[in-house]
Amino acid sequence: MNTRATTRKPAIDVVDGDVSISIQVDARSDLYSTFRVGGPADYLVRAGTAAEIALAYRWAAEHNMPVTIFGGGSNLLVSDKGIRGLVVCVRRPGKDAEGGLEILAEDDESVTVRVPALAPSSWFGRTAAERGWGGMAWLVGLPGNVGGAIVNNAGAHGGEMKDHLVSLRMVDSDGNLVERERDWLEPAYRYTRLKHAPRPREMVVVDGTFRFLRGDAAALKAEADEYGAYRDRSQPTGACAGSIFKNPEGDYSGALVERCGLKGTRVGGAMVSEKHANFIVNDANATAADIVGLMSVVREAVQRETGILLEPEIERIGDWS
Repeated sequence: MNTRATTRKPAIDVVDGDVSISIQVDARSDLYSTFRVGGPADYLVRAGTAAEIALAYRWAAEHNMPVTIFGGGSNLLVSDKGIRGLVVCVRRPGKDAEGGLEILAEDDESVTVRVPALAPSSWFGRTAAERGWGGMAWLVGLPGNVGGAIVNNAGAHGGEMKDHLVSLRMVDSDGNLVERERDWLEPAYRYTRLKHAPRPREMVVVDGTFRFLRGDAAALKAEADEYGAYRDRSQPTGACAGSIFKNPEGDYSGALVERCGLKGTRVGGAMVSEKHANFIVNDANATAADIVGLMSVVREAVQRETGILLEPEIERIGDWS
């Protein structure tokens, strides 16, 4: 079983002018991870605006503790030992994200929009398609939120976040709001300089600016429906974290794992999905150690059979000492 906080401790309320946050003590991190595993965080706060995130960073600095950022909770594997310091969950209900979407410029051919990091990725893809903004329908059905998708340069069906990203705004570790152009990220396949920066990271994304060419809304909506249906057919639901391994050049990780006969392979409560071999599901109260163990079994088998060493796409966070 996962190590979890058993006694609810009083929250710490932090107020600075008209900005306030409520920090949970010894909080369950597994509730904020799509894998639904992980030990408790020393402190955890939900913060959706730049001002709230800045206040959280300042509070952590005053108490000399590291900050770990959670977006939508996908693509992450939290240690069974939990997370030291403060976890900042950049998220709010979807209706708040919708209210935060801002059109910065538009004409007959294009539109430039600013989207909050806490906006669900799938919601953003659907919204863009319905409004006739071309190029983001592939996001429909993806887990997580826009901030995490920017950090990971998420992609599918030939599209990537970098294709339409113009710039991003971040809060730094001093609580300052800074803006950088897309190229600052050095985006590549499942890579940005933010993703590969050592934790604790000194920047957290609060929103991104995107530019789209206008298209036919009906056709884009049909495309979004097709991608959503494809994911329903081909990918598991429930407690998983998205693709486990990056695709090696010229092949697909899921196809390699499947060819090695590894669908359904288990370690503890973790199982290689029967639906898509590049997904691991928390099938029966898995621990993070179960998932890591299963990843090792899969990597070793694929390398033995094919000579290819798969590179993990998900990121381990927390106390792995």
